[in-house]
Amino acid sequence: MILIKREQQGKQELLTIQVEQAEWSAALEQAYRENFALLPVEGCEPGKATRQQLEEVYGADALYQEAVNLTYPIALVEAVRRENLTVAAAPALEIQSIGPEGYVFLARIDPYPQVQLGQYKYLPVTVEKVELTDIDMEAAMAAYCQQNPHVEHPDRSAMGDQVVIDFEGFVDGVAFPGGKGEGYPLALGSGEFIPGFEEQVAGIRPGEERDITVTFPEDYTPALSGKTAVFHVKAHQVSRYSPLELTEEYAVQAGFENLSQLRQKILADALARKEQAAQTGLADTLIGQVTREMQVEIPESMLESQLNGLMQEMENQLAQQGFSMDNYLEAAGLTRDDLRQQARQNAEQSVRFELAMTEIARLEGITITDEEVSRKYEEMAPLYQMTPEQMRKALPPERLAHDLRLARARAIVINTAKRITD
Repeated sequence: MILIKREQQGKQELLTIQVEQAEWSAALEQAYRENFALLPVEGCEPGKATRQQLEEVYGADALYQEAVNLTYPIALVEAVRRENLTVAAAPALEIQSIGPEGYVFLARIDPYPQVQLGQYKYLPVTVEKVELTDIDMEAAMAAYCQQNPHVEHPDRSAMGDQVVIDFEGFVDGVAFPGGKGEGYPLALGSGEFIPGFEEQVAGIRPGEERDITVTFPEDYTPALSGKTAVFHVKAHQVSRYSPLELTEEYAVQAGFENLSQLRQKILADALARKEQAAQTGLADTLIGQVTREMQVEIPESMLESQLNGLMQEMENQLAQQGFSMDNYLEAAGLTRDDLRQQARQNAEQSVRFELAMTEIARLEGITITDEEVSRKYEEMAPLYQMTPEQMRKALPPERLAHDLRLARARAIVINTAKRITD
């Protein structure tokens, strides 16, 4: 790698970098070995074509893109290290020239921004005494009864019951995307499904199968709007829930000495939740004060990188639920740009938090040892039902150490705050 030139353009650093012939030739050979089986050549058995034969058919630049992907990260990291630069986000890259002897590329780098913090320790904050009001107590008792209802399993469903079903929808005899589910707990009368569906499920028995005909509303997604569909439904279980009555008999069955002890436990849990919510609110207030008073100019690339992460996280969550981003956007009547705009404020808050906590960690000299990282893996592994080694692969040690530094910086803000009792 040769650093040809470094220059500034506005607030960006521009590095012009050359990947030399030796590195380039090795990368081209590696690209050939990893991809030759994917490129068929007439007259050659699959995977038997030589590199020369591939290049004769597909062109001398057939392997360039793959070889660039193999070499530019190494060259870029080395150039950044030599120039002692701290990068805010992945640089924009432009290939300036490329050929058999190597290539030259330009990296447009947004340097990590300078952060000027206001006060972050010994911040005054008003703390109110946490108590349960009469309304809190009534809500806690009602919530317990709702979360622990009396359950029956009748042999025939009715509106208001929950039915666990498998279903698959067809339009003109053809299954459509998003129209299939298995083990779905459908509350009859909830309006979760399109009009007419739940009413036709009512009366189904466990193990019974039936076909249901419905018409999609006109304001539904364009692909299904106004169309008639037939859903094949199979029921597995019917559950009928009724409100729990708190009685002495129930309290003893639940493991308490009497109803009074059960009530005390419910209210103690409610008070603990309210205290935790108050602590969370206090922490949010303190961190919000630090990030608001911080002076920093955030590079657009840093925000875009955070936005990309949020979008990818959402896409992964949708995939786990059996949906695609495109299906979600169509159902919500949004474009990707709309969704990115909605997420932009959250992205900026996340970036400001990271910048502030990173600066606090620097000022306070916070470091995380390898032993602390290993202990954290041991703590986290059971929560995710993974081994510590699997956790290391899912969450690299460098990232975990960074997160621990930020958490320790956050703790400094919260633990040093001057609490003023109201």
